[in-house]
Amino acid sequence: MTAEAGDPARVSVVDGVTLESRFRDVLDALFAFVGFFSRDGILLDTNQAPLTAAGLERADVVGKRFVDLTWFSHSAEERARVAEAIARAADGQPSRFETSVVSMRGGVLAIDAAFAPLRGVDGNVRYVIGTGVDVSVRRQAENELRRNRERLEEAQRLAHLGTWEWDIVKNEVSWSDELYQIYGVDRGTHVPTYESFLGSVHPDDREHTANVLRLAMQNLSPFVYDHRIVRPDGSFRMLHTRGQVAAGGGRALRLVGTCWDITRRWEAMRAAEAARAEAESARGELERILERVSDGFVALDRAWRYRYVNGSGGRLLGREAASLIGKHVWTEFPEGRGQRFQLAYQQAIDEQRPIHLREHYPPWDRWFENRIYPSPDGLSIFFTDVTEQQKIQDELRASAAELRALATRLSEIREEERRVIARELHDQVGQALTALKLDLAGLRGQLGSGASAEAERRLRAMDGLVDQTLETTRRISATLRPAVLDDLGLPAAIRWQAGEFTQRTGVPCEARLPEEEISIGPAASLALFRILQEALTNVARHAQARHVRVALARDGEAAVLVVADDGRGYASEEISSRRSLGLVGMRERALALGGETIVTGEPGRGTTVRARVPASAQEPA
Repeated sequence: MTAEAGDPARVSVVDGVTLESRFRDVLDALFAFVGFFSRDGILLDTNQAPLTAAGLERADVVGKRFVDLTWFSHSAEERARVAEAIARAADGQPSRFETSVVSMRGGVLAIDAAFAPLRGVDGNVRYVIGTGVDVSVRRQAENELRRNRERLEEAQRLAHLGTWEWDIVKNEVSWSDELYQIYGVDRGTHVPTYESFLGSVHPDDREHTANVLRLAMQNLSPFVYDHRIVRPDGSFRMLHTRGQVAAGGGRALRLVGTCWDITRRWEAMRAAEAARAEAESARGELERILERVSDGFVALDRAWRYRYVNGSGGRLLGREAASLIGKHVWTEFPEGRGQRFQLAYQQAIDEQRPIHLREHYPPWDRWFENRIYPSPDGLSIFFTDVTEQQKIQDELRASAAELRALATRLSEIREEERRVIARELHDQVGQALTALKLDLAGLRGQLGSGASAEAERRLRAMDGLVDQTLETTRRISATLRPAVLDDLGLPAAIRWQAGEFTQRTGVPCEARLPEEEISIGPAASLALFRILQEALTNVARHAQARHVRVALARDGEAAVLVVADDGRGYASEEISSRRSLGLVGMRERALALGGETIVTGEPGRGTTVRARVPASAQEPA
């Protein structure tokens, strides 16, 4: 801590950032927490309020990482949230959110926290300033106010009413039994008199009480007043007194009245006033916090008048915040009438539920995100200009669409190459091998019985090799592009694929196909067949299944393929993983045709793949 040259006031200096000592006194007197942090989250200084509340010294917290202090020992999640908020502020991004801290008296307190960057003269972020308001105090005050109201209602039901009479001529006073209870004295030993009555009145109320009674006797008029009494045990009671003057010969002869013990109501009103004052203090602190946040904030009453606008809100609206107070929102901004935001405000008021809205505002050609919170008195609205974010999201969506179109085109090219290769294998290689087999048969016939044993052995080997090569060629051709799909359609191709899967893996694959012919276009047929192949490949590789069921059906305008196994099942994180290229490929094939692929599973209970595409879908352009 140093003093800045030429400054007559004592100042605090932290790496060039100065605070006048008077400002320090103001901070220390604040009810809220105010802390200064290094960019990496070290607490450099704090005001006195949180230290006093926690029974700590500055040395216990200053110089330590804020989230490592005992305030956050209850929750790793809250530590991470606060650390992230400090890091964002260090990057120049203020934030505000509700967190929780451990109370030194036990329990957890709710804190409305805010972190903002503190910049040096060069404009760079040098430090982070954080504030926190204990909103649990406000909640406790509200609860206390509610309890006080309940006590007030109880007092109104159970309050005792005592009666009294004072014979002025004889100077004799008589009380009802209830009045003895109110005054806390014993009927058998206490003798009430006017002098003893005045003696029991609280010293601060005694003169007023005597004057009220004196004027009533002079004017022969009724009287009403409240006063406190001090009971023998030192306790106070607040009484509400009403009475009449009985007169004769133009002068007062007797006073008759009632005393209603309103102590509980009086105490409740005092507590309510204290709670209200505390709530107003918290409200003022909340408004100061709202002035530091970057989001716009406005409060509207039910007549659509501005009750409060923070500085950020005024800047976003293009007005001075104070100039809007009391004015009608749709008079000030008539271009907003009929827009989606007005409809959302009205809906929130009518339904009394929060609404989160992100929408384009055509009059200003800007995007805004609104968080609308209704109450019986009006609306509280946080709003942010998210135009730049929306532009980035639109660009990302466009880029994703381009990538999906490219992937679809590459898939089409790959399918065409498969079809050509399969046809070449079938037509050219297959025919050549068939001719070779016929030539071998002719050669064997020419040699006849005169062929040597070695020649006969070699001819048989060559014949077997040609058969094996023919079978391999047919299998590769069918794998690349099964002719049955193009010639006989999807149901026949599914039946063939199920049989091939059973023959290859030994796992029974049941195909449930429509008895009647169904119309499914080429694009949809190819997409569903490739999804089937990928699903069966996953079953063979990972499922450890004992049985597989494949079903095909029409559902309105859509064709639906279901592949279900009874294997080990996928966990939810495996299903949602983008690293599972097979699952991603199945989803993309259906999505390219305007359909969807849904994969569900549960460990130990198998997996189900359900693909749904428009039956008449065309290949995307």
